[in-house]
Amino acid sequence: MESETNGEKAVVLDVRPLSGVVFEPGRIMGKARCEPGWSWHVHAMPDYDFWHVLAGTGSMTVNGSRYPIAPGCCFTLRPGDRIDVEQHPDDRLTVIYCHFRKAVEDAGGEAGRFSPPRRRVEVHDGARFEALMGRLLELRDMPPLWSEVEFDYTVKLLLLELYRSERESHPAGRASARHRELVRRASDSLRQGAWAEADLEAAAAEAGVSQRYLSQLFKRHTGRTLKSYAAGLRMERARLLLAESDMPVTQIAETLGYADLYSFSKLFKAYSGTSPSGYRKRSPAATPLD
Repeated sequence: MESETNGEKAVVLDVRPLSGVVFEPGRIMGKARCEPGWSWHVHAMPDYDFWHVLAGTGSMTVNGSRYPIAPGCCFTLRPGDRIDVEQHPDDRLTVIYCHFRKAVEDAGGEAGRFSPPRRRVEVHDGARFEALMGRLLELRDMPPLWSEVEFDYTVKLLLLELYRSERESHPAGRASARHRELVRRASDSLRQGAWAEADLEAAAAEAGVSQRYLSQLFKRHTGRTLKSYAAGLRMERARLLLAESDMPVTQIAETLGYADLYSFSKLFKAYSGTSPSGYRKRSPAATPLD
């Protein structure tokens, strides 16, 4: 399935869009603030290139199609692309760039296939994207042990970020991204032990929505309501304490905020299929921490 955007066909990806492909470093990578009067002209790109803009403005023409350059956008250039870039004379560009190519995986010369993102994508999580680009630059100066593997994985993480940003570039996608961020922040609070009803109300208030609406977002993005998600986290914490500590069961129930041992044991059995004491007996002995 394809859709047309700015003269380019955006491919709707499979569930595992990068399986069977391995990436390796291309000819050059770096970070630079472009000099006054700088421009860039390439008759035919020799490999792929992430060209991520940190600051400045200008325009890039790829194979005759013109794109605006602005902070936060990333160009994924492809082998054979004809490139012409001009920066605004009063707003110099700062960019991170990294050339890469698909590795030949077997003796027959077969390399995995992948569908590149659109040539220009506005990156939604700029800090994460910049950190990943910076990691590629660090790998250039590292000893070879595992650096090739990490380079491949990091390029794939960057591509996944671009695929997500593509999908979130439409109004519905932008709303979904905002909702997912609300769920992420609330779930982070829950993982730190904010399980009580008052905590759920506080998490919703901090997100600027009602508890009911936040619960609907949780259901949409996690498959569970807010209360069910919090209860699951609390039960997972109980299982960990039973397996890896010598705290009495009564103390665990009290610590996790249950009204009494009976309530805790009943809920734990419904969740785990066994009583807390039975779960502890079947678990490996706890190893004391140094």
